[in-house]
Amino acid sequence: MNVALRIAGRNVRIFFRDRTSVFFSFLSVLVIIGLYVLFLGDTVIRSLAGEISDPDKARFFADTWIMAGVLVANSITSTLGALEVLVTDEYRGISKDFMVSPLKRWQLVLGYILSTWVVGVITGFIVFVVSQAYIVMRGGELISVASAAKVLGLILVNVLAFSAFNFLVVSFFKTSAAFSTFSTLVGTLIGFVTGVYVPIGVLPDIIQKFVLLVPATHGASIMRQLYMSSSMASAFQGAPAELASEFSRIYGVTLHLNGSALTIPTMLAYIAITGAAFFVLSIIRLMFKKAS
Repeated sequence: MNVALRIAGRNVRIFFRDRTSVFFSFLSVLVIIGLYVLFLGDTVIRSLAGEISDPDKARFFADTWIMAGVLVANSITSTLGALEVLVTDEYRGISKDFMVSPLKRWQLVLGYILSTWVVGVITGFIVFVVSQAYIVMRGGELISVASAAKVLGLILVNVLAFSAFNFLVVSFFKTSAAFSTFSTLVGTLIGFVTGVYVPIGVLPDIIQKFVLLVPATHGASIMRQLYMSSSMASAFQGAPAELASEFSRIYGVTLHLNGSALTIPTMLAYIAITGAAFFVLSIIRLMFKKAS
């Protein structure tokens, strides 16, 4: 374990020394926020006008909805950005030194995943604070202390699972060009799988079933349930429960499989299981790489 911690510490120091890498790890989040401020925000608020007559309540609903998605998007993009050091190590031949050392494969994988987890958690907490400040400046309310604690806990889980997934994928890259291409692809798609660009409920059924396979979709749903408790209650106060339920489905606050809403424990279990599976596959990947 000490070996893994030393590798993690080394990787974190390398990442934060490179200010360009730090900036680009935030880039996708900045793009989503920019698009929301310039275009998406007004579109979402207008779409809500028919059911939420109070524009302030509609804005509060939209702001909490988008910021919950941003938090999950950051969990993916920040951990991916932190893994640039893995590609650099591969390019410079440092990974070969690791492979021929007495290091166990699980220690090496754990060291990289821990470093990406640390980076993701730090940036996630920063984005959380910024998102709350943004919501308050726009006339919304701060999240409750209990919900905030749950949000921060969810960030820890999301970041760990996405760190394992990103490590597995990035371990196949040998050049910065391949890594940059993949990062661009993820940055483009992340807004769709987290339901930021297009609400999940308006997608075709086959696409909705596909995105249910993506752990980030479940993470976004849980985050929205925690982040939007106040805005949902305010927006649909006095309205029929069916209306609030339908909006929850359309906007990805709740996810449904075969007509039944998925519970938070079920979605958390899915995120945890897939994260553990990616970790095991990463170890197998390095064992296979050594054999080759």
